[in-house]
Amino acid sequence: MEAAYAAADAELGSQTFGRWQPPQPRYNAPSGSPTDTSALKARIAQLEAERTRLQHAEHQAREEARQKQGEISIVRANQEKTMRQYETRIAQMQKVHADEATRQKAELEAQKKEREKTETNNRFLQHDLAQEAERTKRSTAAPKSRVATQMGTPRRNKRTAIGDGFDDDEVRLVSPTRSKERVKEQTPKLGAKRKRSANDSPVASLSFTQPVQLQHTDSEQTIVSFPETTAEGVIQRRDSRYDHLQLILNHRPYEGHARTVEQLAKYSFPSRPEHSLASIFIDKITYEANAGNDLPLMVCRVLLTLWSQCLDDKFFAPLYLVVHMLRSVLETELASTSSKLLEEAIPLCVRSVDLVSVPIARASTNRTFAAKVDFEALDRLAEDIEVDEVLDFLHGLCQAATLSPESLDVFWRTMDVTWILLVLNKALPLDQIITVLQILITSARPTTFSVVSDDPESQANNERQTVDRLTNMLFEMPEVRIDEPPYDEEDILALRIEVLGVFWEMCHTDHGGQVLAMHRSVIGRLVRFLDSQVSKLYKVRPSLLVSSPAKDDQSIHGLILQTVNTTVRILHHLLRTYGDNFVLGQKVGTVLGGYHKFLIGLTRVAFSEQLIFEAGIETEVSEAAHNILDQLLGPEEGEAVMKAIETPRGTRGSTTDKDTSAEHSQNRDDDTTMSE
Repeated sequence: MEAAYAAADAELGSQTFGRWQPPQPRYNAPSGSPTDTSALKARIAQLEAERTRLQHAEHQAREEARQKQGEISIVRANQEKTMRQYETRIAQMQKVHADEATRQKAELEAQKKEREKTETNNRFLQHDLAQEAERTKRSTAAPKSRVATQMGTPRRNKRTAIGDGFDDDEVRLVSPTRSKERVKEQTPKLGAKRKRSANDSPVASLSFTQPVQLQHTDSEQTIVSFPETTAEGVIQRRDSRYDHLQLILNHRPYEGHARTVEQLAKYSFPSRPEHSLASIFIDKITYEANAGNDLPLMVCRVLLTLWSQCLDDKFFAPLYLVVHMLRSVLETELASTSSKLLEEAIPLCVRSVDLVSVPIARASTNRTFAAKVDFEALDRLAEDIEVDEVLDFLHGLCQAATLSPESLDVFWRTMDVTWILLVLNKALPLDQIITVLQILITSARPTTFSVVSDDPESQANNERQTVDRLTNMLFEMPEVRIDEPPYDEEDILALRIEVLGVFWEMCHTDHGGQVLAMHRSVIGRLVRFLDSQVSKLYKVRPSLLVSSPAKDDQSIHGLILQTVNTTVRILHHLLRTYGDNFVLGQKVGTVLGGYHKFLIGLTRVAFSEQLIFEAGIETEVSEAAHNILDQLLGPEEGEAVMKAIETPRGTRGSTTDKDTSAEHSQNRDDDTTMSE
């Protein structure tokens, strides 16, 4: 065909100019050729494959960038945490150093004053001794009588002053006070100027050399001088042991009470009735004081021995005296002294608290056992043991151990996880539970939480059980005895703030954060707690102190705001740091309506206007809630949530308040206790 067209064109070209020219074909091959179609399809497939590859590469690049960003955030958070820990430790060390320097300076000043006083007394003594020696010399030396010589003209003897037939010299030797030789020591006559010699001054002149010893060659009495080292020896002899003994012997449990030592004298162990507790105590501390040991430490160990004997003999009446004196001795000592008593004191505290707490905890869960408990006898036992004082003593040991990682490790290896779970029972007094929570917060360490065990499986089980008990405490209502009034709402909120404080301290370490994030129910229960607390904000009258921070507002509304702020911070940290390691839907699904509570609670916080009921929600907390929603919700879901919380008048958070509160009242009994 192409050859025919070419021949025709040649023929027409040779004819007259101006004839119609046929259009030239655009393609060399006809459009309907199967070869051209297959080539186009292949090209299209190649381009689609290239586009798919580029999309995959872009997705990988985005994932790598997101992973790098997460690693950077983790590194930055770890660095900030390390810096905070370093600054805290430096501040603690500086405080300890300053306290030690102040104490040593005070001791040095006291010793300096004591030394000056002793030196002054020594100089007075030296002066008195010199005067006494001079008087002795004058009184014992016989006056020289005149001896007549053959070469001189004999003279008539003078008449003696005393005409009694005795020689006056002999009288003077017997009674020197009546001698006329003491004319110089008499009071000067009228008109004579009274002078004092330099040697008569009561205070000797200061000298940098030791005083010269007084020697009298014509007297048989030797005057002993007192070198200045004697004063130093006296000061060294008076050390702090005697001050400690004075404090111990004068100790009273409280004002108006008899001295502890006097009260201990009234008690004797059933196993040793022949000796009173006071005699046992004084004998042991006297021996230790004479042995030159660290007296406060030895006194504490003697008291711990008495404590152990009281528990062994079931003799609890003097136990409060021992605990009070222990606390008094350790309050004036450094933390290192308390750290040396951990392995001895902690088991005694645990045994003492168990005597009162175990029956109360068992009675709250077992009605049959509760019917058999003699609560009057239990009350008398509680008066003797004073569990609050024992827990405060244990808390003091824990605070002293926090200054040293080694001591803190010893503390949590000595503790018992079963005892920790027991004293966190809702039937125990609220003050005791809060004290245990303040102790438990120190167990959030870089590699462990709660009681430390060498077995990894046991350690994981201890951490899981402790966290599970803490999350249940966010919803449990503390119980009181029938004859006691219920706890105030402020007390219950203070307890839950302490629980959240333990969780927040765990978030400061990577291990603690992983324990919370990997726990089956922590995130779900935190979401449920957040939703309930946000709903309470609109039911409780807000405080008038709207300009003050929420942490300074101790009203019910202010305490609820503190729980909301802390809970959102914990959730934001867990989802931002460990969100890639779990599925959020499974975590919030452990509670009934968990995803609904998650959206409602966080949305209310994220879009709060911080006015009236919402005043006190921190800006950082609101931004954290925004960040969580942005990461988890798409644009359409976000718009749906916005429509759900908006009202026709433009305010937020009022349309779902009644629905959410109704749902809470309906499901309160359904998901209070959740199984693992």
